[in-house]
Amino acid sequence: MRADVPSLSPTFAQRTRINVIDEKLHSIGREIAAISQRDPDRPAIITTDGCVMTFGELEHDVDALAASFAAAGLATGDVVALLCRNRPEWMVTYEAALRAGVTLLPVNWHLEADDVQYVLEDSGAKALLAESVFSPQAEGVPASLVLRIAIGGPIDGFESWNDVLSSASTPSPERPRGTQMIYTSGTTGRPKGVRHDPQPSSSAAAAGTAMVAMFGMDGDNGDSMLCTAPLYHSGPSRLCLEWPLGAGVAVVLMDRFDPRDALGLIDKHAITHAFFVPTMFNRMLAVPDRESFNVSTLRFVLHGAGPCTVATKQAMFDWFGPVIHEIYAASEGPGTWITPQEWLAHPGSVGRVDPERLRIRREDRSTADADEVGTVWFFSASKFRYHGDPEKTATTYDESGDWYTVGDRGHIDADGYLYLSGRTAECINSGGVNIYPARIDEALAAAPGVIDGAAFGLPDDDLGEIVAAAIVISDGADPDASITSTIDHCREVVGSQLTPKRVFVVDELPRSDAGKLYRSRLVQQFTGE
Repeated sequence: MRADVPSLSPTFAQRTRINVIDEKLHSIGREIAAISQRDPDRPAIITTDGCVMTFGELEHDVDALAASFAAAGLATGDVVALLCRNRPEWMVTYEAALRAGVTLLPVNWHLEADDVQYVLEDSGAKALLAESVFSPQAEGVPASLVLRIAIGGPIDGFESWNDVLSSASTPSPERPRGTQMIYTSGTTGRPKGVRHDPQPSSSAAAAGTAMVAMFGMDGDNGDSMLCTAPLYHSGPSRLCLEWPLGAGVAVVLMDRFDPRDALGLIDKHAITHAFFVPTMFNRMLAVPDRESFNVSTLRFVLHGAGPCTVATKQAMFDWFGPVIHEIYAASEGPGTWITPQEWLAHPGSVGRVDPERLRIRREDRSTADADEVGTVWFFSASKFRYHGDPEKTATTYDESGDWYTVGDRGHIDADGYLYLSGRTAECINSGGVNIYPARIDEALAAAPGVIDGAAFGLPDDDLGEIVAAAIVISDGADPDASITSTIDHCREVVGSQLTPKRVFVVDELPRSDAGKLYRSRLVQQFTGE
């Protein structure tokens, strides 16, 4: 990857000085600066069109933007909003926010103008950096913004990215480490911002070091990370950006996921690390000539952001080999982790739990027995709050103020492994029986000719609700025959009670770019409510 860059070959004295510099810079959260001083020509970001940003260039832009934040009067903790697709400027802004001590608010670029306005006003944002393709959403922003920067092209009333960076005249000041505020997608009503207290630089550095060790990432050995998911989600911004770059690992950045393009990038760049969501697995498995791509360089593949069926994950293991790890977490905090070997021994699990950090509780909040389904509760090691909604914050925590839930349901087996069964908000009450759709989704995905499927509840005069399902079928498949075979398959796999009473064939399911299913939209689609 760096054949055109001459070796620096530092002497022992130089290496000793470099190590001292590295240690000092890491201690104040400037990992990018440490890599830049040691190896400025090392590729940091590689885009799908072949453009390369080196660590030296990245460090320059990060420091210039952080200095611009300070020059504009942004104080520690002030909110800086970012409305931008996956591109190098996104990464520069993220790192600059950490360095400048501000709170970065990544805005979902699928939002309409009024929703963008709501997020900016609700968060109290003081600055907005927006890509020019989103000028319709950006031009009506609050007048209270003290800084507006246009990325990739002009936006009326905004300064250009290049002008802002070139005008920065002083180094960025040393400040407490910045943080993020992620707006949850929500199932009903407006989304809410999840705010965490800033993490001390030393703690953040220790966490990053631990994750890099778990990933087995080594930038000095030429490792690379394929970033496939939108960076406005909290997981990819750390997993695919902050931690790899802090370890000197080159990030190959996809502006938008395409299964063939992803496989082509793995092959072309000999990718060693990658992040996917289950929907991406399904789409790659459906590529007709997928076996023609070389994926043997992959040593560590991570997936998360949504449930993955056993059938899909087993198919990926058969293809990629035992390199697939899974993370279960939320914007509110971390959850569990499962290695390839653990999953193969416990198919369907999302990881072994630490009972001091995760428990299953009954409705009366007593601890459930092994294999008993209940609500998943997490210990809050890092306190969070929902921005502007103390009531929601209070109801998310228990009476101790130390444990919280996001409404997930599941059980822990006798070996201590967690299995998820759905969310409380997605529960289908049919004839007085609570039915959680995860097992049905699993059966749907394994049905003959079904590419994707999801169960949901429909109103019923007799039972209150009935189980329904929407499926995406293979090209050329007969819809009526697919419906019949899907119902027969579900009856055989999960029994009559969980078998959908109605099945609809759709072109696609309502999912986010991160693969999250918006189940409530299916209800709206087929009830008109």
